[in-house]
Amino acid sequence: MHQRTLGLWTRDPEPEILPTCAALGIGFVPFSPLGKGFLTGTVDASTSYPAGDMRTGMPRFTTRNRAANRVLVDQIATLAHARHATPGQVALAWLLAQHPSIVPIPGTRRTARIDENAAATQLPLSADELADLGELAQRVGVQGNRYNEDQMSLVDK
Repeated sequence: MHQRTLGLWTRDPEPEILPTCAALGIGFVPFSPLGKGFLTGTVDASTSYPAGDMRTGMPRFTTRNRAANRVLVDQIATLAHARHATPGQVALAWLLAQHPSIVPIPGTRRTARIDENAAATQLPLSADELADLGELAQRVGVQGNRYNEDQMSLVDK
C-alpha cells in the first residue's frame, strides 16, 4: 500500500517523512486527510454504512471507537463553530498550516464539499489554535488502527 496519511487523526509522517520532504524540496500529498470523513463531524457512534463501504472493516470505525474518537472531533467542531467554519475546514486548515509543501486532496462524492474543502485555504488559524489542536490530537489520541490486521501489514508505517 505505502500510503502516507497525515492530519489530526494520523501523524506518523511527521518525525521522518516531512523533514525529508522539506530538505529535498518535495511536496507531500496526504492520503485521506479527513480520516475517511470522520474529521468532518458527520460521523458518530450511530452512523451506519452501506454494505461494501470500506469503513465497515476498519477498526477506527467500530461503534465503540467512533464514540471514543468523537472526543477529538467535538473539540474541532467547537473551534469550527467559533470560527464560522466546518470541522473539516478546521482540520484541513490545521494541516495546510503545518508546512507550505503539504497539499491535501480530500476525497468527496459531493460537489458542494469541493467548495467547502477549498475554503479551508482561506481559514487562518492563530498560532495558539494550531498548537492547541496539535496538542489535543496528541493528548486525546485515536482509538483503533487505520486498517484491519491484514491491511496494516501492507502499510509502510
